[in-house]
Amino acid sequence: MYPEWQKKPFFELHLAWLVQGPRGHELLFKVNPYSLYPTQEEALQAARALLEGDLDQDPRVGNHKAPLRLTPEEKERFLILLQSGKALLPLDRYALLGEVAQVAERLLHRAPFQDPSNVLHSLQGLPVRLLYTPLNDPEAEGVEVARGVLRVLPQGLQVGETALSLPPETPIEGLAYEDAFFTLGEGRYYLYALEEPPA
Repeated sequence: MYPEWQKKPFFELHLAWLVQGPRGHELLFKVNPYSLYPTQEEALQAARALLEGDLDQDPRVGNHKAPLRLTPEEKERFLILLQSGKALLPLDRYALLGEVAQVAERLLHRAPFQDPSNVLHSLQGLPVRLLYTPLNDPEAEGVEVARGVLRVLPQGLQVGETALSLPPETPIEGLAYEDAFFTLGEGRYYLYALEEPPA
C-alpha cells in the first residue's frame, strides 16, 4: 500500500448554531465547511479565527446569518471549553456548539495514469460504478456508463464489459479505495467503489 493511500490522523473542527426545540437543542446550521487540521492546536487556532468574525455560515456551506453576536467574554469562555474537545455555550434560546475531534482520513491524491500510485490501482478488483459527465455541461447529472469489477490494464481500464483507453499522462485524482476521477476527450469520468473501503 502506498503512503498516499493510507489514512492519516487529523483534527476535524465543527462549529454549529443550535436552537431550542421541543426536545432540547436542535441544529440550526453548521458554521464552517468540513475542515481538517494536522494538530489540535491548529484546529483551535482556526476556531479562534472564526470567533473573531460574526459566526455567519461560510458561503461554501450556505447563507445563514448568526442568530446573535457573542461578547468577548463569551468567545473566550467558548474557546476554553473547546480545549477539552467539545464546547456547548447556551445563549438565550440559541447555543453555539463546537467540537475538535480526532479522525483518520485519506487525502485526495493526484498522479498520472502511468504512476502505480494512482488511485485506480487501489480500486482494482472491486465492484465500481463508472459515471460520465460532458465537459461542456458541468451541471449535468452523471450518466452511468458501466457497473462491475474494475480491471486496470496497461493501456486503460475495464469496468464489466466497458473498456476505456487512457493515455499514460492522464491525471487521475481521488481517494484511495473510495473513488477516482479523470478527464478524457469531451468528458469527465467518475468511478465510485460499491463496497466500504478498508479502515
